[in-house]
Amino acid sequence: MFRTSVRSLKDPLREHVCFSCLAQGLGGRPRLRQFSNSPLSRAKSGDDQASDEIQLLIFHTPKGDSPTAKKKKKKRKGLQDVTDSVVRRVSIISPSPSPSPSHSHSPSPSPSHSPSPSPSPSPSPSASMSLQEQILKTLRDDDAKVRTEATKKRRGSTTPDTGQPIRKETVTAKIKRAELSALERAKPRNPGAPFQGEEDSTARIQSSLQSVVTLLDSRGADLGGRETIQTLSENARSVVGRHSGEVHSEELSITPLEIKTAPVPRLSFGLDRVLFNPGVYHLRDPRSRVFNFDPYLGSIMPVTEFDFDALKEYITSSRDETLRGIAEKEKKKYVGSSSSMTSVLSHFHYLLSSWRPIDARNISQGFPDKLRTFTRLLRAPAAMFLRYQDGVYAIDADKEFDSANILINLGKSLEKLLTLPKEDFERYRRTSTNKISPEEEQAIPEAYHYSTMGDFVMRSQLDAYDPRLPGTGMFDLKTRAVVSIRMDVRNFEHGLGYEIRHRFGGYESYEREFFDMIRAAFLKYSLQVRIGRMDGIFVAFHNVERIFGFQYVSLPEMDQTLHGQSDTSLGDTEFQLSLALWNKILDRATAKFPKKSLRFHFETRDAQTPFMYIFAEPVTDDEIHAIQTKNQEKIEAYQRRILNLPSKERIKPKPTPAPSELKAGSQPTTPAKDQTAESSDKKKGSSQEISTTSDVDQETPATSDGSPASESQGAPAEEAQEAPRELLAMTLMVKNKMNGYYVERPTNFTASDKWTVQWELTEVKQPQAQSLYTACQNRRAKALEIRGEGETGVAANVYIRKLREIARQGREFRQREDALDKERGIVVLDGAI
Repeated sequence: MFRTSVRSLKDPLREHVCFSCLAQGLGGRPRLRQFSNSPLSRAKSGDDQASDEIQLLIFHTPKGDSPTAKKKKKKRKGLQDVTDSVVRRVSIISPSPSPSPSHSHSPSPSPSHSPSPSPSPSPSPSASMSLQEQILKTLRDDDAKVRTEATKKRRGSTTPDTGQPIRKETVTAKIKRAELSALERAKPRNPGAPFQGEEDSTARIQSSLQSVVTLLDSRGADLGGRETIQTLSENARSVVGRHSGEVHSEELSITPLEIKTAPVPRLSFGLDRVLFNPGVYHLRDPRSRVFNFDPYLGSIMPVTEFDFDALKEYITSSRDETLRGIAEKEKKKYVGSSSSMTSVLSHFHYLLSSWRPIDARNISQGFPDKLRTFTRLLRAPAAMFLRYQDGVYAIDADKEFDSANILINLGKSLEKLLTLPKEDFERYRRTSTNKISPEEEQAIPEAYHYSTMGDFVMRSQLDAYDPRLPGTGMFDLKTRAVVSIRMDVRNFEHGLGYEIRHRFGGYESYEREFFDMIRAAFLKYSLQVRIGRMDGIFVAFHNVERIFGFQYVSLPEMDQTLHGQSDTSLGDTEFQLSLALWNKILDRATAKFPKKSLRFHFETRDAQTPFMYIFAEPVTDDEIHAIQTKNQEKIEAYQRRILNLPSKERIKPKPTPAPSELKAGSQPTTPAKDQTAESSDKKKGSSQEISTTSDVDQETPATSDGSPASESQGAPAEEAQEAPRELLAMTLMVKNKMNGYYVERPTNFTASDKWTVQWELTEVKQPQAQSLYTACQNRRAKALEIRGEGETGVAANVYIRKLREIARQGREFRQREDALDKERGIVVLDGAI
């Protein structure tokens, strides 16, 4: 928020004016943007300089009609006093003319009404010009005075090298000139015409001030991560077609499918107590040293001892015959799993919420991290494959930048630990005499939930169940490694020893882990919960060697941090609207490239009006295979190292045969549950958490402007020489209406409210389309690259070294704790074993 001292706007009792609040006090909503304020639509209307001008957008809303008017009534009254001081100042010079009977009942177009009981009429032409000239003269005098004072202040100050006076103008002087310029532009071309049509003197001054407020508000915004005006202007000149429409929330709903599924497991070791206790449940109370649960949970089975080959294989959406059969039966067109859909749905959240910041009000005031944005990894472009077969399109996650790490393996083993008795879990140990066989594991059926909306059939794997929970009683299992592991997951050995010892604080605390989940994980977790119609997530905090505690986070609690309200109506409605918009985009792409497999990229960009890039290109099965198995050899080599396997022993995922060698409808499989997106978070944990835990959330100068020219410089030369491929490039812009009123983003939304999204889908022609696509791919590659100690960012390296030092101290602390256990013994809560 931009605050400064404004002499022309203040009264004797007010020294500072908030321009954004002033604009609201004058009846405008400065951050509310419509299509007419976007470069594309302005170019369509014939404005050649649409991308270079800062447009003024004022909404004239009748007093009391807006749902937010009553909430800001007191605030606006105080701000109105500031504006009235300007009016009084001009009125001293030139009093308003007497009312005219012919205009006594004409309503003022300004939303801020004069304190006078009767409306002020429009002045005569001569009076209008006289008043405006006096306003201009007053501002010129004040501006000259400020310039003189600024000159006196810097008199005698010179630069060391040139001896020239240092140009240090005050902010007040700049604002004066902005006001003067705004009023100069407001002068009518015809001297005999009335000033600003039929507006009264108060409304004229308010309109001029509104121009200054809008200008300063736009300048005060952080434009570092926004799309540049040059790129938007080029997009406007490359438009080849537009499609628009509306989506109404009251017409959308998710329909669960009643399909018989296998029994869902329940928590073991008495962990169900965590479900009904808000906050963190310690495995061992740090003060009394009493275990709340079986101490067996305290030591995690090493990944080298767990038999991962015994686990079932993961079935992708394109290979799931059951899912395809359901789509054909329900006459649906698109199928997908919760893990393959959440990355794209996240970008619809950014678009519909206009980059709503996270709500960290439940974080303590002493917490040092002040960032309120999502992590860079979460904001990175999302990619997916839409694989066609027999009239059904399957959504598969794009694995071009996938890599292996220990967290993927550990997540699988810990899920078994949390849902199996101790004796059954020990059967997965490699050295067990009663080791479980792959045949026995395959005989255990998986539990899935299926639901539909529009042309989608969605599949969600069910991890755990408790009938005492609200709704369906289902919830998801999540394992969360400590920050020292996530920051440098490729070299996790250096982070071993980091412990969670406190409830609050910047390090070694549950608060740190919870805050990181808000920025990096809760958005995808909440979407997975909604797809599976679950109640929440069960989180186990660990450092690879030990489990420290557990926490059950319900969907309302996640929504509070993401949407600013615990009522899930807002998140549910946004989820449905996202699916509806996604449906329209896929329909457009499949109509252009019928019966073809497609590769999609989605990216929401920040601009004066946030918008989304959508790129779709046809791909063959061989091309999909090459992309999906790009890093398979590196993954297998890393798996052999961390699992301590012989080099000749093959581990899963097995080598993927080329599509030409497969039968129709078949595809290679990989082990694990339906957790592609979750694993992706863990794989890129290092990159993700660098921007999460320290203020290293910026881009390099070469790419800070976000322009295709700068971001495509790193494209390989061979790619630039390739023949142009078929490509569909589109931009999506939306307007939100809540209960009939335009809003930047819905707030305080309830089940009885109505949310309408007006959307505009614009196609971009070549060569601009290819330039934008290359820039998007480069941004994704940069965000998903492995980062760690070898990274060039000095700040990130310092942070990693700090975490490693804390981990070293944690290992010393653990040695002392183990010594105390040997001396005093272990105390367990009655009934915990």
